[in-house]
Amino acid sequence: MKFSLMLILLMITMNPTARVSQSNSEQSPVELKGEPHHHPKFENEFVRIWDVTVPGGEATLWHAHREDNVVVALGDANLRIETVGVTPAEGIWKFGEVRFGKATYVHRAINIGASSFHNVTIELLKSPAFLTDLSKLPKQAGRQPVLENDRVRVYRLLLAPGESSAIHTHPLPGLGVAITAGEIEITTKGKSKPDRLSLPPADVRWRAGAVTHSIKNVGKTHFDAIDIELK
Repeated sequence: MKFSLMLILLMITMNPTARVSQSNSEQSPVELKGEPHHHPKFENEFVRIWDVTVPGGEATLWHAHREDNVVVALGDANLRIETVGVTPAEGIWKFGEVRFGKATYVHRAINIGASSFHNVTIELLKSPAFLTDLSKLPKQAGRQPVLENDRVRVYRLLLAPGESSAIHTHPLPGLGVAITAGEIEITTKGKSKPDRLSLPPADVRWRAGAVTHSIKNVGKTHFDAIDIELK
């Protein structure tokens, strides 16, 4: 019996997988600001935004999300998600996919694919104070949100070269997130001429309040973007 116990202990000590598993299970979660794959991109009283890249074969550290959050995938990736208290799950993240996470949870993402996983993670810190009745918020005619709940409404915009969006009003503060690079012109109500922008992927633009505008793709490739309204 004594010899068998010693043999088992020796086998565990020599097994690197066993040591890694033990280390991971005992590792204390870190704040996102201390996680090396998360790079701060923008912050105000309403949102905190991270640009996240996890190369193929790498993993984020165990980290804690303390706020509701929206994640926008900027490329295809195959991930294994390990969340405290939940069975680990593997799945494909699609380019331009939007997911919502409720606070609070502790997890890490392991990139089990060959290509890097690039995303924008948006922590929702505070709702606009002036909103009282969410049922009165107008949806844009002819536009279907790709995600909607009690914190956000998310639209996706895809424009071919030379194509324009319809004139529409965003009644809420929010964000525009470029998924692809693009040359665009934004015609805003009340301005005498359009604003011309050259946007890289993962570019984030903050909109402080209601605005009526249209967007024209003046580049040579398709322009893909996400618009997030905060509730």
